[in-house]
Amino acid sequence: MAKVKKQRRSFIVVFFAIVLSACFAISLFSIVKDINDVKKEIAAVDEVKAEQEAENEALRDKINDGDKDEYVEEIARDKLGYVMPGERVYQDISVND
Repeated sequence: MAKVKKQRRSFIVVFFAIVLSACFAISLFSIVKDINDVKKEIAAVDEVKAEQEAENEALRDKINDGDKDEYVEEIARDKLGYVMPGERVYQDISVND
């Protein structure tokens, strides 16, 4: 009888050890997947950052090279829709965007 209880207790301990190990393994795989997802996200953000830094450098060069007036005029025309005095702007309304 004592031998049966000992075997039963041993089986329960082994069973719980296996279940616990399985839980840890599943958690580990989940954490590794999350880490890989975050690494991909970081790589994407780094790429966007590099593009933005390149654009910023190009804008700094435009401003520092003495093209400040042309750059301001370009922004005023393209982004704000300004025109020079006496200038006529024609828009093609036949094109559907």
